[in-house]
Amino acid sequence: MTAELPKIRSHLEAIPVSDQGNMQVALRDLEGLSSQTLILSPQAYFILTLLDGSHSITDIQAAYMRRFGDLLFREALEGLLRTLDDNFMLDNDRSRRQKEQLINEFRQQSTRAPYHAGLTYENDPEKLRSQLLAYFSPENGGPGFPEPAHLKRPLRALVAPHIDLRAGGPCFAHAYKALLEAQPIGTCVILGTGHEPLPHYFALSRKDFDTPLGRVAADQEFIDEFSHRSPVDLFADEFAHRREHTIEFQVVFLRLLLPDVKIVPLLCSFGVEEIGEEKEEILQVVDALRQTVALDPEGTCLLASVDLAHIGPRYGDNFRPHAGTIQHHQQEDQHLLEILLTGNAHEFARVLIQDGNRRRICGLPPLYTLLKALPGRVDGKLLYYGHTQVDQHNSFVTFASAALYSQEQS
Repeated sequence: MTAELPKIRSHLEAIPVSDQGNMQVALRDLEGLSSQTLILSPQAYFILTLLDGSHSITDIQAAYMRRFGDLLFREALEGLLRTLDDNFMLDNDRSRRQKEQLINEFRQQSTRAPYHAGLTYENDPEKLRSQLLAYFSPENGGPGFPEPAHLKRPLRALVAPHIDLRAGGPCFAHAYKALLEAQPIGTCVILGTGHEPLPHYFALSRKDFDTPLGRVAADQEFIDEFSHRSPVDLFADEFAHRREHTIEFQVVFLRLLLPDVKIVPLLCSFGVEEIGEEKEEILQVVDALRQTVALDPEGTCLLASVDLAHIGPRYGDNFRPHAGTIQHHQQEDQHLLEILLTGNAHEFARVLIQDGNRRRICGLPPLYTLLKALPGRVDGKLLYYGHTQVDQHNSFVTFASAALYSQEQS
């Protein structure tokens, strides 16, 4: 029976797409309760905007008539609602049971599985090794293969993209070349961008991460110390790690290049509003991380897995980007990256708060966390900057890699 006040779930993403010139909307589940992407007509998407738990079936039919001038038969509306329900996209007991089941299954798993293997990178170990190494080739825009340095610099932090490897592979390679040529580390604290909201802003996991190349161990000693210092339960939202790619992509490179390095997987998800309000919960966790890193600054590297600007119709803009748009945002990124390379967390936050993060820099939470947790002053170096088009409407994403070295020994 159809609920008389149907409500759509949160954590769904609607992306405009074009099929032979006809605009449609792709609806996908960010939490992964459903693996299906639904393609909706503009009319169906309009109905979705009314599924807020306050509009009855009759209300929706009336609104549809006012908007399109056509009758919306109850059978058609119920058919759409059944499709949404079948895919766990309605906020009801059925979707809540599905989420609880997936959470319980994830908790019982001893390791975190490589969710995106075979999707955005090769699942076969030999093919994956070839894929990753090819990104280092100068012919592909890569930096060349790492060379032993006579005087290895202490690397405090690294910035790498989390864009699809097929679009940003060389940018990843520039970051990892710098890591291999720096002073050896034992622990890499991976600050991943949480693409779904986290009630507690951070999500820590103590699971080892599996990859097609083998397992990467979590640093249990660091995790114990960090979680002990934090007044916040860092594991409350651990389920967010199940399908989030921003840490997984970094782990694949680490397993290939530094298989003995241990990781601390930490997802970060908050906005400029929380930074501007100086949310105590965020500051307490960042301070706990800074204190834990300070116990072994020489052996620990912070790694922010981030992308920068997201521009175009796919991300809500009502214009089609062109070459001038890209150039403008490159200049904006350059200014922000210059601040990042100084390690100035306050100025970094001020710039983004001032413009309300209007360019949708999804790496804001990890970058802010990285800058606040840095042990000492740094000298930064931009390693690579690029962008990639993501749809037929010229929507694009910018990204970069950078290395922040200890200023005292540079």
